[in-house]
Amino acid sequence: MMTKVHSHEQYVSIYRFLKRVAGRPLCRLLGFSSACYALPQTPALIVSNHNADFDPVFVAMAFQEHMYFVASEHVFRWGLVSRLLVGLFGPIARRKGMADAQSAMQILRALRKGHNVCLFAEGNRSFSGVTGPVFPATGKLARASRAALVTYHIKGGYLCTPRWALTRRHGRMEGELVHVYSPEELRGMTDEEVNAAIAADLYEDAYDRQREEMRPYPGRRLAEGLEYALYLCPRCGGIGSLHGKGDRFTCTCGLDVRYNVFGFFEGEDAPFSTVRDWDAWQEAETARLAARAVAQPEKPVFSDEGQRLLRIEEGHRAVEIASGRLTMAGAALSVGDVSFPLDAVADMALCGRAHIVFTVAGEQYEIRSRPACCGRKYVVLLQKRKELR
Repeated sequence: MMTKVHSHEQYVSIYRFLKRVAGRPLCRLLGFSSACYALPQTPALIVSNHNADFDPVFVAMAFQEHMYFVASEHVFRWGLVSRLLVGLFGPIARRKGMADAQSAMQILRALRKGHNVCLFAEGNRSFSGVTGPVFPATGKLARASRAALVTYHIKGGYLCTPRWALTRRHGRMEGELVHVYSPEELRGMTDEEVNAAIAADLYEDAYDRQREEMRPYPGRRLAEGLEYALYLCPRCGGIGSLHGKGDRFTCTCGLDVRYNVFGFFEGEDAPFSTVRDWDAWQEAETARLAARAVAQPEKPVFSDEGQRLLRIEEGHRAVEIASGRLTMAGAALSVGDVSFPLDAVADMALCGRAHIVFTVAGEQYEIRSRPACCGRKYVVLLQKRKELR
């Protein structure tokens, strides 16, 4: 069944109707507040940080004008939900794990037609509560668009809906317009200067803010899912030995900490007080593992059983091409009997909590399982290996 594509005028009418009947009640329910801004000039490229499930709704409600959203390609593979999203909003697909020239062209076409477009500059939600790096092509895209650039900053999203979590928490979220860069202003800047300005406008450290404000974010099963973010135990060095249950986060070696309603770890065993600090230690340890892997390229570093390898084809079709044990060594990534040299993997990212997407020779692949393994350790290991190269 094909999804009906509407005219721009029809998309605008649907957008306004849904904002009126569903947007305001949803923001109230989720605890989000923001002034409603009028864009000083259009077209505009609206760029926001991204840490909550409903950030597109929050940005839409923060501006009076209609905008198209850039969405990760995997959103177009959700069956009926995808057809509804495309039919109601006409999102622009962006493939993770690669530089996507096709999505950039679609964004430029929309802006040059006088339409507004919103994208989330990091391309990924944070696992640690700290805003990630701006996608490198963003500055070039903003300058080439000849549109205004608007930066919008959302606070509180990470502690309400941590990317790793299985449940959401109750608490306040807020958003504000930070800066409007005119096309003339952008022409006087380099691509790198635009990226730096976006990074400064959108930077958020959930834990620095929380230490000042100490707002509670209560909910159920607060620690469950933490193993998707934290994969190394500081006490025993175990890989994949950590597990969240209720509000406790434990290791098979006996490490036992509590994740409280303020988002901090507590307990005599707690090696770190925040996910951010634990993650910073973990990244440093993974850098050491990457160095060892380069020296011993055939020795596996991480592995998980029961994985499926899919190739993403035209029309957002996912075709399974292999299954079995997932392994990353210093030289290659393999699933079952299919292997890819790591030097050929252009980039790697995650969809949702754990599904791995990557690109080799222009082809996009996805690794997934049920229950999902911690895909993040593979992404970090590849990143650290690239830095050594």
